[in-house]
Amino acid sequence: MRATTAKDIIQIPFSLAMLCFFTSCVSVNLGGGSAGKRAEGVHIVAPKSPFSKETRADLDGAWINSKSGNTISYLTDCQDNTDPSLDSIVQGAMTGLSDLKIDSTSNEMVQEREARRVVAVGKVDGVPSKIDLMVFRRNHCIYLLSYVGVQKAFEQDHAQFDEFIHGFRAP
Repeated sequence: MRATTAKDIIQIPFSLAMLCFFTSCVSVNLGGGSAGKRAEGVHIVAPKSPFSKETRADLDGAWINSKSGNTISYLTDCQDNTDPSLDSIVQGAMTGLSDLKIDSTSNEMVQEREARRVVAVGKVDGVPSKIDLMVFRRNHCIYLLSYVGVQKAFEQDHAQFDEFIHGFRAP
């Protein structure tokens, strides 16, 4: 059995969250693939070095700092007719973390839409991890922006996530 790497830790919360979305923890199809419809016309300002683009079928866009393992990504779903609450979406995205503790929750405005931002800590395969999520809806689409990392390296790149949020424009 191989050791868990930082990259594994980053991907596990998303894999588990997407599994949760597909199995009705939240009736949102944020996992992408053939069942979901992605947002078109999203404008992003890609994170700067040391982040590099990572191609992932389950995300609209992802960038990883290969040294720290920290990841910035976004996910969209424009096909959900159930209109889940922002809290339900956040709760579904956090299911991959055991020993979950919410550090902060705030209501913000993103492009004149209500958004929920949550920072939480927990463990993935026993490794202390931290996540910062921003969730909002606009024009019949759900947007999930995230920053995930190993807890000890989380603050190293956190400012880049704030820059990513400020440069993100949904159609």
